[in-house]
Amino acid sequence: MKLSFLLKPEHVFLDIPAHTREEVLVYVAERLAQQGAIRNGQDLVDHLLERERLGATVVGDEVAIPHCKVPGLKSIVTAFSRLSEAIAFGPSQQHARLFFFVLSPREQPAAHLQVLATIARLLRNPHARKAFQSARQADELLATLSKIETAP
Repeated sequence: MKLSFLLKPEHVFLDIPAHTREEVLVYVAERLAQQGAIRNGQDLVDHLLERERLGATVVGDEVAIPHCKVPGLKSIVTAFSRLSEAIAFGPSQQHARLFFFVLSPREQPAAHLQVLATIARLLRNPHARKAFQSARQADELLATLSKIETAP
């Protein structure tokens, strides 16, 4: 499974104006709802916050992977957002600047885990990390990501 196939340009939000965990979640949820990727932005925020209560999704190195299963979702939705500066995200006050959202239908737990594993693998690649940190446009990011994922 390749993130470059799952991540749509309209679901890439670069240098968003958010300063708290809730602002990041609301910003992305509202954009996804406006685009029709999800039904209700506030419901998504509630699901994501519920998931955060089970355990923070900050994975270190200023990266968080907010994820949850969404009732009524037909297929996996991924989104990426980047902040200009890292913010405290989670109870341990670890900081995050790069956010990978993974939203899955309840009926697809294996696919959900595959996408999380794909993101974790990509984050170990220094070229991928640099692309996520410095891309100026969504198309640029996705083109670089596609090259990285198809390289031998």
